[in-house]
Amino acid sequence: MQLFIIYLINFIMKNCTLARNTVLAVLLLLAINAFAQPTFINKIPIPPLVDANNGTIKLVMEKKFHKFNPGNPSDTLNGGSAQPNGIPTYTYNVPGSSNMSILGPTLKWYSGQQTEIHVTNNIGVHTSTHWHGAELPPYMDGGPHQPIQPGETWTNPDFPVLDSACTMWYHPHFHNHTLEHVQRGLSGMILVEQPGDPIRNTLPHTYGVDDIPVIMGDLSVKKAPQGTSWNIDTVMGRRPINLVNGVTNPYLEVPAHLVRLRILNGSTRKGMMVGVSKGYNDSIANLENFTLIASDGGYSIEPVVMRTLLTGPGERFEIVLDLSNYQPGQILYLRNLKELLPNTIVGNTSKPAPPDSTIGKAFMQLRIVPDAQFPGYTPITSFTPFTTTWDPRLADTSDVTKHRLKKLEPVGPNSNNGFFINGKTYDLNFINDTVCVNSKEIWTIHNIYRVAHPFHIHKIQFRILDIVDSFGNYIALEPRGLNGPKDDVMVLPGWKLRFLGHFDDYPSPIMPELTYMYHCHILTHEDSIGGGMMHQFVVTNEGACLSSIDEAESQKPTMELFPNPSTGVLYLKGQSNYPSKASILDLQGRLMREQQIPALDGNATINIDGLPNGLYFVEWRTQRGVVTGKLVVQR
Repeated sequence: MQLFIIYLINFIMKNCTLARNTVLAVLLLLAINAFAQPTFINKIPIPPLVDANNGTIKLVMEKKFHKFNPGNPSDTLNGGSAQPNGIPTYTYNVPGSSNMSILGPTLKWYSGQQTEIHVTNNIGVHTSTHWHGAELPPYMDGGPHQPIQPGETWTNPDFPVLDSACTMWYHPHFHNHTLEHVQRGLSGMILVEQPGDPIRNTLPHTYGVDDIPVIMGDLSVKKAPQGTSWNIDTVMGRRPINLVNGVTNPYLEVPAHLVRLRILNGSTRKGMMVGVSKGYNDSIANLENFTLIASDGGYSIEPVVMRTLLTGPGERFEIVLDLSNYQPGQILYLRNLKELLPNTIVGNTSKPAPPDSTIGKAFMQLRIVPDAQFPGYTPITSFTPFTTTWDPRLADTSDVTKHRLKKLEPVGPNSNNGFFINGKTYDLNFINDTVCVNSKEIWTIHNIYRVAHPFHIHKIQFRILDIVDSFGNYIALEPRGLNGPKDDVMVLPGWKLRFLGHFDDYPSPIMPELTYMYHCHILTHEDSIGGGMMHQFVVTNEGACLSSIDEAESQKPTMELFPNPSTGVLYLKGQSNYPSKASILDLQGRLMREQQIPALDGNATINIDGLPNGLYFVEWRTQRGVVTGKLVVQR
């Protein structure tokens, strides 16, 4: 293309006089555009899979060297002349392995299964590892209260997986150093599988072939003062270079069938607008359709056909591409539609907000290749529509115990001094909210400034109820991919976003070191460099919560399920003067079993014959109300 344009320009210069300048100007623009198109020369690395079924997961945080553009050895993104091994990075590895020089392996967990993890810190500074999206006890959460000292191994994480099939991730969360440690490379993906999941086998699920982790990030490098070496820029400066799985100019080889991309916005600050097109320069009008099947916490209530998808830092979305009409040798692009970002989102291209867009019109090139390139691969050839329901505890807004308002606001009249939540910065020793265990709450997140913030809460997956903009208009949720369980959501200026959360499990004493976080996932805002835009809450059954729980529970039935986990026999212990009904639901809220129970004062046998291993909800409806408990079937 470039050679053709050069030839055409020379021909016009020699042989044409009429409107030569006009034609030449147009051709020069075409030439600039053609030369600006990147060469996709780096096959994206697929992080190795570390399976919890193989025993304790062991991770080591290490210092490494990494080449961000290995296909172009002379690029300074690979380091200077004094850095033959690349640029200094941080990474996670399995002990004894050097597979990763940036990011970390993909962890595979299973719903209902006990999972143990050890993390060793060999990077020489204090840090932590947070399991973003997971429901864990607070002392296993990996936030600022669980630092890992240099040379220390953190062995606390040992938990049953209470999450349904979904995509999560892990990364450091050591206050005032979260930005630095993540930007240097410490993060990785988590895949949760659910035994007996009826949707799984209808979707692409061959890891690394048609089920691909796509960790999107950004980068800038800087030269050491008065030196020759290059390092990752970890300050608030702009980062113009796109990364996918740790490399720039990336391509991915995919089969001509259904392909699932698990997209993680792993940027420390930028929103990203994703699309798919046949050409690198295709107009927005010619974007291809894709199907959104899941968000942060699992499957959407139903699949949604989309053409663009906004992702904020920390968000995960799973999309399916139907490539059955393509042939080996054809090409698609995962697009970087930064021009569609509002000017209030970091990553935009326009004024008045300072633009911070990344270079290039695509994150990644998709190359269609023959099936024979993937030995043992069994393709999924057609998409099966599905419908899920909300977790029973999020199905409606009855029994809501508290409403909370969280205002995202600047420090002072503008953002020069950073941002706060409700006028307060982060204090490691202060508990901002006390939440009663087993309570349902509605939180309103009100962004009162002109910068968008991705709001993230630990421990729970929430249901977005509604969004109202600054003009009083309701924002449609489904077209934005917000019709599934979330823990991280972009809140635009003026928006009031309401979500419903259920804070069950793991009550703790009312102590700062046993808190969970909620914060902006722009890491410059979360750290004190951006004002300390983070608060913490404790989930408890102590103090005022104890009396309120006693009063509320005195009006409701009580239920005990045993043995739990169950290997084949299950008993329900409780009291009801009238006949009642017990229902067993899977983690998507689908009814698996239903059983009538006569008047009861003691134990009733619940039939779980034939239920696959996994995690379920047991819902007991009596004349006094409804109570829900969790059941693990593990034969």
